[in-house]
Amino acid sequence: MKNSVSEPNRHPLNTVVLAYFHYRYEAELAQGFLDESGVPTVLLIDDAGGMDVGLSFVNPARLLVGLEYVERSREILEDAGVIDPEALTM
Repeated sequence: MKNSVSEPNRHPLNTVVLAYFHYRYEAELAQGFLDESGVPTVLLIDDAGGMDVGLSFVNPARLLVGLEYVERSREILEDAGVIDPEALTM
């Protein structure tokens, strides 16, 4: 049995929030672009299943990707026009 500590990039918690979205459809569109490109993603949305969209302005949807996919994911979403590269720089 392999120890998960010896493979840190394979641990399920090695993810980062790639982008925040105020609208569910934007988050799902971004996730679709990444899924089609073979990038595994997790989408966290708390809007009561679409019944209370106002919640997304307090707690926006979060698109998570693995650490090893961050740069590739940004490139894919920038090329698709889903995220603005200027908004990602601090």
